[in-house]
Amino acid sequence: MSKRALTSRDIAKLAGVSQTTVSRVLQGSDLVLPKTRQEVLDVIARLGYLPSPAARSMRTRRTNTVALVVANLALNPLYPVMLQLLSSALRRKGLYASVWEAENFDEETMHALSETPVDGVIVATAMDSALPFLMRIAERKPLILVNRTVVSDLFDQISSDNVAGGALVARYFDEHSRRRVGLITTASQPCPSPIRDREAGYTAELLRRGIRMDEDAIVRVAHFSYQTGFEAAQTLLERNNPDSIFCVNDIIAIGALDGARALDAAIPGDLWVVGYDDIPMCAWRSIGLTTVRVPIEAMVDAAVGRLCERLESNSIPARNILLPNEIVFRNSSGQ
Repeated sequence: MSKRALTSRDIAKLAGVSQTTVSRVLQGSDLVLPKTRQEVLDVIARLGYLPSPAARSMRTRRTNTVALVVANLALNPLYPVMLQLLSSALRRKGLYASVWEAENFDEETMHALSETPVDGVIVATAMDSALPFLMRIAERKPLILVNRTVVSDLFDQISSDNVAGGALVARYFDEHSRRRVGLITTASQPCPSPIRDREAGYTAELLRRGIRMDEDAIVRVAHFSYQTGFEAAQTLLERNNPDSIFCVNDIIAIGALDGARALDAAIPGDLWVVGYDDIPMCAWRSIGLTTVRVPIEAMVDAAVGRLCERLESNSIPARNILLPNEIVFRNSSGQ
């Protein structure tokens, strides 16, 4: 039998097992008995088969593939940037990405991720409601959370300090005598951790500085988009006349800029608008959005680095890594 012609069907016949069993061995599935697995490995060794990547995976129990779970690729430019950075960082480590787009974890998603032959999982969409599913994935393979966090110390979580980032904006407004402040945030419940923390940091720092923000100075949108930001800014200007608005992400901030301009508000003379994330569009000359920059490259490097450590030993203690943010000043506010 030609070595090059050897297939999983040949292996199955010689080992006295089904082709499905051979496929499970190749995938590193736990559904194969150790004795059966060894019989299949013995056939490969006896024939001196030159291993394909799948056969190497069979011996090492590694696929060199990592599942990347992201969401809102079509709505939030932050996620395509994060996906590209994660994929590149993995390739530099000799790993490959398998991309999953899923905003909410459910039983089906958890089961698929648990059973898929990947070495580890990096999740950028975690919510506290998904904690039971995340725990079950973490029982089977290394799991890293990036950008979002949940209330758990069972797996690594890498994020930026969104509470401090929100406080930075409040301090910036106060130090420049902008005290008729507004906020555009989400109405969604449960709320993703970055948005919840940005809002909490902003409102707490305002209160600490003696600035009270009434409920009519807050607009909560059903989802983040240019249009909801446009309409929210107009609502705020018509009912509250703020001199500054903090938007908890850049997409709604860009919409807010145009919504304010449509009502003839002079920016930054009459109104300052500050966003969060620093997506690439913020630097466009026609936009010029002041925003809080998320250290996305540092988060990605930390997430991939931590995953590689776990691939060597998944028993190491979990860490919660919190990285600092900074404000990037552009034309939508003063200096």
